[in-house]
Amino acid sequence: MDSTNPTAAPPNRRRYGGVLPEERQRARREKLIEGGIEVFGSKGFHGTTVREVCVAAHLTERYFYESFKGLSELFIAVYTHLREQLMAKTLLALRQAQPTPLALLDPALRVFLEFIRDDPRRGRIMLVDSLGVDSEMARISGETARDYSGLLRAHLITLVPPPMQEAIDINLLAEGMIGLNILLASRWMQEGFSTPIDKVVRTNLLPYQGMIALVQAS
Repeated sequence: MDSTNPTAAPPNRRRYGGVLPEERQRARREKLIEGGIEVFGSKGFHGTTVREVCVAAHLTERYFYESFKGLSELFIAVYTHLREQLMAKTLLALRQAQPTPLALLDPALRVFLEFIRDDPRRGRIMLVDSLGVDSEMARISGETARDYSGLLRAHLITLVPPPMQEAIDINLLAEGMIGLNILLASRWMQEGFSTPIDKVVRTNLLPYQGMIALVQAS
């Protein structure tokens, strides 16, 4: 370090264009994630090569291995990036919705469906390829499902009266309903999003409406 300038960066952290090395590496990593979204989302995980990701990111393979050990590690980073985007959109929609169970479920489902419809690459990565990468990715995908079932569980508790909750497994119910929502979304995506989104939302909400009717009749 320059003894005459205590604020000067060490030789291995010199700024180039005012940017520190770790900031440049972070920017390259973000480019690789965007490149991963493009290639994974269009060709699938098993049809992707490191070179194709680097071409999409406008970087050399040297920089790929600076941030990732291989394609599976990049896929996890891509999936995590998309998951964080979707969760942020979901939480924002919930904060803006009326605080009733169905009024909260409608925007949450709509955000999820719009997220994959507006960029089908996201749907392929999150709903299709994430199931066939490796055990670590399977674990992370399971965590995502549990995160959303946890949100749903809070709503189901308001729908199902305490005596009925004692007779059922509310956690299992929440996981099953999330599984149903994912299955319907996957089918919608496979059909090219041809069904109007309002109809898909109503279809997703029907089991919840039936649950409410059952509770009210009991």
